[in-house]
Amino acid sequence: MQTVVDISRLRHNIRRIRAQTGNGFCAVVKAQAYGHGAATASYIEPVCDCFMTATYDEAAAISMTVKKPILVLGGEIAPFLQSDDTNVIPTVCDASQLEHLLKNGKKVFSVAVNTGMNRLGANAEKLDGILSVCKTNNVVPWSVYSHIYGGISSAYAQSVEFDKLTQDRILHKRRHLYSSVALDLGGSYLYDMVRCGIAMYGYADGLDPCMKVRAKIVSLSRVPRGEHIGYGDYTLDRDATIATVRCGYADGLRRCDKQLYLRVRGAKCPIIGMPCMDLCMIDVTGVQCRVGEFAYLIADRSDAEYLAKCYGTIIYEVLTGFNGRCERIYM
Repeated sequence: MQTVVDISRLRHNIRRIRAQTGNGFCAVVKAQAYGHGAATASYIEPVCDCFMTATYDEAAAISMTVKKPILVLGGEIAPFLQSDDTNVIPTVCDASQLEHLLKNGKKVFSVAVNTGMNRLGANAEKLDGILSVCKTNNVVPWSVYSHIYGGISSAYAQSVEFDKLTQDRILHKRRHLYSSVALDLGGSYLYDMVRCGIAMYGYADGLDPCMKVRAKIVSLSRVPRGEHIGYGDYTLDRDATIATVRCGYADGLRRCDKQLYLRVRGAKCPIIGMPCMDLCMIDVTGVQCRVGEFAYLIADRSDAEYLAKCYGTIIYEVLTGFNGRCERIYM
């Protein structure tokens, strides 16, 4: 399996988002950049102000190739206490975490506040404790942020809560609340920067997906009616040309009870039987293909959306499902 990322299209998406929002831009590159590969960060650094990852390990990996700040979502600070990465910025959610950082000489940090998602972040009481530590030690957060949980439907109420929690000027150096939902707000107040993940990768109106997912055909066979295909009891109801493709559920092609397909030379070729761990079989009857060429699981946005529908999930889960042994290609 290969993921092929069009870097020029990715950069173009970022420029369009920046033009629409008119403020700073934080590129969310957690989970191998939503399946696009961690190396993506180095290619887009010139058009970003900073990056965000979910874990310290993710940040440390890209800190070797990028110089701009890398924010790490909150939850734990232990990995940062002995870190030498000067551009990796931890998040604190309470005073105790901040005190531990400061005692270990770490004075650059972000603060997460809870505006209703109740996942991570300081409530009013914990934020008072963080402010007290900041004033005692004469430090100011690099940034303060929260996260929208319900898109447009919760954006206004959460922004009101965010403003309420971040009234103190110490918290005003760099505030950010909105993720890709910023594109739906029609020029509303967007604080100092937006954090974009799914929109940056092309899954928003007016933007272009920048990744294709493909695998090689490794075998072609003419199989007569009544023969089994793959595991289980699936049998052909007609003579067919079957292509075996080098991708399976270990590569992100999940099993489901809906009819999936791969595109070969633009034609939608149905997957026959159940995908195996490493291979799947498709019906290429009537398609003039050959061993060694590619079949595409995702050739465009409609393919990704169809997969999400068949899996009963969201685009995010489809894209991050290609984080195993996929070969990454950047062009």
